[in-house]
Amino acid sequence: MNSSDHEDTFHFTTEVKVRLPETDAMGIVFHGNYFTFLEVGRVDYLHNLDLAEGHRPIRDFENVVVSAQLDFKSPARLHDLLRIDVCTREIGRSSFTFGFKIRHKQENRVVALGSTTHCAIDGEFQSIGVPESFRETISRYEGWKDISG
Repeated sequence: MNSSDHEDTFHFTTEVKVRLPETDAMGIVFHGNYFTFLEVGRVDYLHNLDLAEGHRPIRDFENVVVSAQLDFKSPARLHDLLRIDVCTREIGRSSFTFGFKIRHKQENRVVALGSTTHCAIDGEFQSIGVPESFRETISRYEGWKDISG
């Protein structure tokens, strides 16, 4: 199941302000810190959908990141306010993929585009099917018509 568009459609946005430890010697955000920004966006997205509980980003099952990808488009610097747009791109049998667009808030320029793919797992770290309740919540929010996995 996925959104049928080739380009991501975002219904959720959160923000982060670039802090000093996130910058490098050139005064721009160090590339590895963008993955932290993706995580902030993902957790806020899931919390917004009431899928989180306590310290767990997803209350009904565990998951691990199996792929993370970023394309850098323009620099972000100390004190920049960044908008993190988040969507769920697709949900497979045991995996699901989030899409991200990081934008400079004041200038509305794209800073980075990325995605993370997660696998639902059990206590033995074996893949399991993505629970139907998760599928239904995401599908309603994203406006998908077909929610079968």
